[in-house]
Amino acid sequence: MTPEPRPLPDGFAAYKWTATAEDVARRRGLDPASVIRFDANVPPLPGVPRIPIGESFARLNEYPPGGYRELHAAAAGYVGVEPEQIVLGAGSDSLIHLVARTYLGVGRQAAVVDMPTYSLYGIATEIEGGEVSGCSLEDAPEASVIWICNPHNPVGSVYLCEQIVALAKRCPGALIVIDEAYVEYGGETMVPYLGEAPNCVVLRTLSKAFGFAALRVGYTVSSEEVATELRKRSEPAPVTTPSARIAAAALCDPRLDVEKTIEERERVRVALLAAGYDCPSSAGSFLLLRVENADELAEELESKGLVLRRFSNGLRFTVRLPAENDRLLDALGAPAKESARRSGLVIRTTTETAVRVSLDLDGEGRARIDTGIGFLDHLLTLFAFHSGIDLELLAGGDLLVDEHHTVEDVLAALGETLAQALGTRAGLARYGSATVPMDEASGSAAIDLGSRPHAEISLTFSGDRVGGLATSLLAHALERLAMQGRFTIHVEAFGDDDHHVAEAAFKALGRALAQASVSSGTQAVPSTKGEA
Repeated sequence: MTPEPRPLPDGFAAYKWTATAEDVARRRGLDPASVIRFDANVPPLPGVPRIPIGESFARLNEYPPGGYRELHAAAAGYVGVEPEQIVLGAGSDSLIHLVARTYLGVGRQAAVVDMPTYSLYGIATEIEGGEVSGCSLEDAPEASVIWICNPHNPVGSVYLCEQIVALAKRCPGALIVIDEAYVEYGGETMVPYLGEAPNCVVLRTLSKAFGFAALRVGYTVSSEEVATELRKRSEPAPVTTPSARIAAAALCDPRLDVEKTIEERERVRVALLAAGYDCPSSAGSFLLLRVENADELAEELESKGLVLRRFSNGLRFTVRLPAENDRLLDALGAPAKESARRSGLVIRTTTETAVRVSLDLDGEGRARIDTGIGFLDHLLTLFAFHSGIDLELLAGGDLLVDEHHTVEDVLAALGETLAQALGTRAGLARYGSATVPMDEASGSAAIDLGSRPHAEISLTFSGDRVGGLATSLLAHALERLAMQGRFTIHVEAFGDDDHHVAEAAFKALGRALAQASVSSGTQAVPSTKGEA
């Protein structure tokens, strides 16, 4: 017999995660690599830690430093308040629960503005024994807590701060919680108005625009009085040391590409409106399709490997890379104006492998690579970083036999995607070269993007395998990259350490590509001799 838990209200529904890419693939008879998740409201690629984090991992046996002074100061500096006004949490989710634990309980009321919205507001309220109801901003009741998602999820609409201040003054006994998870994408923040409306608390997260959802870092901004009450009920160490260090560095030196997302969001919305869809303007990283047949359309799209989030008022989808968004738009019958960003998407399936490659030539060197071959993932991550491209590459193959087909098909698909992103190749610098020393090893690469496929590869290894990868496969794979990418590469690398030899080759090739793919300032098209 087990103890009786505290009762939950009738009809309570716990938070439910959406299906994974593997679940969708299994249900639809697809390969997981071909499934594109538009439902998660996180950037397609991760943020890049701006500090070495090895020191943090060397101290995993220790608790985080008391007080998180560095992270408090960084968050306070980012939003323009004092550190005492900041309370940390494991993402904004834990802070939603903290607010509910502090200000709600049996017999207390909470109101959620503009339902349906993020379900955790209601879940946290009911777990604490409070009662929850929906309302508009204009008719919000005198509740203990009023939850506002601003910009709103899933609609993307924004309430002006003056409207929220008026609500705070109209309901002085309520804590007004403004969830600003998407504020960087075009919302306006309530932080400067906290002095005028001290019964407000702002929620922030590093999961969205910063691209650090896996770190689970969030924080509240409020008056010192509210912060003190929250801190009394908070866990003593809610954020891990590595997460705190990465987050503090990101907040001190924010490098966000929200402008690209906003530009792409508007390009996609224009296409949907032109095709006759009801798609309201959005200040988030997502758009909402208001459709009557939402479930039917979601099922149809999912059967094609395109996963959207279902709401009672439509389908929400995250803005991803242009080539990925174009795939969704094509499925919706809404062709879009070509993006100025040079991106590509290739989904390649053979009897041995399935590969999906998404890239943006005009990126920041961010990468998400998962081929099942650790050392290949490492080399491709280095290639993306040194070339400055944003790259997502997922693959599944017959690794129980050997890695030959996966390595070959991955590099071939990467070449195809580069060719797609390069387009007509008009206005390119065209040529690039680089030499990279790796301790005792050296790698050199030269590239010509003029649509003449050729490869000269000379990699000198002393052993048959490096990092679990057969060294003999790398030269042939780089040849496939050049053939499918329709460019010429010369790559040479040698040294005593095979690991360093391979790294030097891929780093040099990445740096050469970075030089060759920049604009030359003209619209001249490189020679197409040899192009089929």
